[in-house]
Amino acid sequence: MSIKPTTRPLCPKGYGSVFSLFALCLVFLTSLNNAQAEDEEFWAALQQGGKVVLVQHAKLDEDVGDPFSLDPSCFIERNLSDEGRTQAQVIGHTFRHYQVPIEAVYASPHCRTKDTAQLAFGQYEIKPELRLIRALPEDQANQNMANIKRLIGNYMGAANLILVTHRPNIGELIHQRVQPGYVAVIEPLGDGLFDLIAIKVFD
Repeated sequence: MSIKPTTRPLCPKGYGSVFSLFALCLVFLTSLNNAQAEDEEFWAALQQGGKVVLVQHAKLDEDVGDPFSLDPSCFIERNLSDEGRTQAQVIGHTFRHYQVPIEAVYASPHCRTKDTAQLAFGQYEIKPELRLIRALPEDQANQNMANIKRLIGNYMGAANLILVTHRPNIGELIHQRVQPGYVAVIEPLGDGLFDLIAIKVFD
């Protein structure tokens, strides 16, 4: 005896779309809750102090300037766009809002990192070892990265140390894809070792 296949839907008409909408809402709410939890973890870690904070410079004017050059006048370098300047100010405003304690701010000698540090935090010191590693001979780049790893891993300050640098440098340190406005919170462990504990991207 053959059985005629049914064409009746598994759910009454309209139920499938309702269930799909409910599932989408559930995914959205779960994602939102996870983002809020990650945000709280980020700021709690910074408020605790004793961390090293890696900041990629803000957004650039990609059509003008040489990203590898160093120019005291900043004329021939690739500099922040208007959007990038605003982005840097937002970073600083948000750090102040959450009352993040800061021990010191070090910046790469490139104009885009100095400007990001100035706009965000109001003051900084130039740290040559934070210079864009792709603009350096391989031996010098490797030496700079080794020095920065020791600086991060051995940091023992009560407040946070801010390092404003470049995407390749941060990627080499924490093995993450980064973008302008990317901020990574690092826990020093001593002996030149450290852990990535939280990240946030400022739009």
